[in-house]
Amino acid sequence: MSVSKISLNKLGEYMTATPARRRRIIEDQIAPKEFIAARYADARENISNFIVGDISDDRLEQIAIELRNHTYDSTFIAQDKNLSADAIDSFLEISDQLPTDYKLEKTPANVKATLEISGVDVSIRPDVYIKNDNDEVVGAIKLHFPKSNPLTVTSGEYVATALKAFVQENASTPISPKLCIVIDVPSSTVITAPKAGKKRMMDIQAACEEIDAQWKAKTS
Repeated sequence: MSVSKISLNKLGEYMTATPARRRRIIEDQIAPKEFIAARYADARENISNFIVGDISDDRLEQIAIELRNHTYDSTFIAQDKNLSADAIDSFLEISDQLPTDYKLEKTPANVKATLEISGVDVSIRPDVYIKNDNDEVVGAIKLHFPKSNPLTVTSGEYVATALKAFVQENASTPISPKLCIVIDVPSSTVITAPKAGKKRMMDIQAACEEIDAQWKAKTS
């Protein structure tokens, strides 16, 4: 029997979804569609590069233009590149809301960071880590891209709460909620973990118990 698992952003969506949508999310996690997972690669890479200071906002704007103007071999690739360009434009509207006075560092591409919650392996993998002057991780940034399933403030706070729990697991000092940041790129919304996150974490644990039970029922 396979281990129950879900991505962090899908867990956030699950927290506020209808019963039918919850069932579909679990089914898609059991048998993920690879072509969907590949979307927004250019946006994720270049926005992360901007956040850590490797490229300027002018260069990021230019990348969006280049993505739109290039000729591609397939309609799928062209659509994906245009989605990434749209995402970059949306991100630039809120790029000034990111934390300052910290070291921002991209998560290596080969890192697969997970947090076990109530029997479910939640794939957290922040896009960017926030570090202090002592090179200690004190927070993280997670990007969310799909237009079809945007995060609401409520679902985004659940994502940020789980992100904080992940960062806290390996931290020696308490992690500030304001440094656990989720960016819903299509809506240009920046969401941080709530100060009072205990109730939300209990909700997440209950949801993961449900996901684990449904996963086992569908794969046994």
